[in-house]
Amino acid sequence: MHYAVLFLFLATVFSIQTTFLDLFPLGGTLPDLGLIVAVYCGIHGRGDAGIGMGCFIGFVQDCLSGRLLGVNTLSKGLTGFFFATLKNKIVVEGFIPLCFFLALASLFDGVIFYLAWNLLLKGESSGGYLFPYFLVNAVYNALLGQPLFFLMNRGRKWLDGRFPNQILGFP
Repeated sequence: MHYAVLFLFLATVFSIQTTFLDLFPLGGTLPDLGLIVAVYCGIHGRGDAGIGMGCFIGFVQDCLSGRLLGVNTLSKGLTGFFFATLKNKIVVEGFIPLCFFLALASLFDGVIFYLAWNLLLKGESSGGYLFPYFLVNAVYNALLGQPLFFLMNRGRKWLDGRFPNQILGFP
């Protein structure tokens, strides 16, 4: 049952990401719901669940984007790895730490894309115009991540109350 709920949740996240969020650009950028879910799975998943979910989310985003394949898989997988590895060493509870780490993950994601564009594709860009977009995207993800983390926590608690077998690796 947990896998069916997870599949429906991810299908909803990707549907919202590809359709509904285009109506709400902020400063020319859109939030990355996949990144927020990868950070959540890295923080709240047991063991290495965040790495697998980050790679899977990135792979699906790569398939849906039609752009350079593998960049989302790399960035989301590394983000999941970072938070899965450091979740016992850092405190990511509360508004300010969560905003900080979501913004940091967004900046990391942007740097991965910038490096892939310039190193792999030999893009002809100076990068000066991208920096404001990185900051706006980081702020947008950090602020949107707060209610999404709350909703995912509520959903996880409800699901664990209804089906207490904890098969997905989330306590």
